[in-house]
Amino acid sequence: MRKISRVWIPLIAFAVGFGLVYWLRPAGVPYEVSDYLFVATLVGIDSVVGGIRAGIQHTFRAVLFVSGFLINAALACLLVLLGVQTGLTDLYLAAVVFFGGRIFLNFSVIRRHLLERPTSRAAS
Repeated sequence: MRKISRVWIPLIAFAVGFGLVYWLRPAGVPYEVSDYLFVATLVGIDSVVGGIRAGIQHTFRAVLFVSGFLINAALACLLVLLGVQTGLTDLYLAAVVFFGGRIFLNFSVIRRHLLERPTSRAAS
């Protein structure tokens, strides 16, 4: 049996999650949990992009992928909860800035790797 490329694992996980949400079609999200859902979605996208980056760099480990998602999601949601409990409702923006920055950093590394790969093959 042929091994699945490690780049595809996070993409498959993302597609399965997206498919479940699309198929189940939740009725809506209450306003009280919308910040939590937004931050959790951002953490999921960060995990998928980070997993793709690790797969391209041949350092992907499924345990790190899953644990990173769960721990980052829990910490980000705790940050949102802390903001709600202290009255600083915009504290979730710290998580948005942090994970948004990581997503763009990972995309830039992926882009750089994909653009430099053909030139390294031609040189050898």
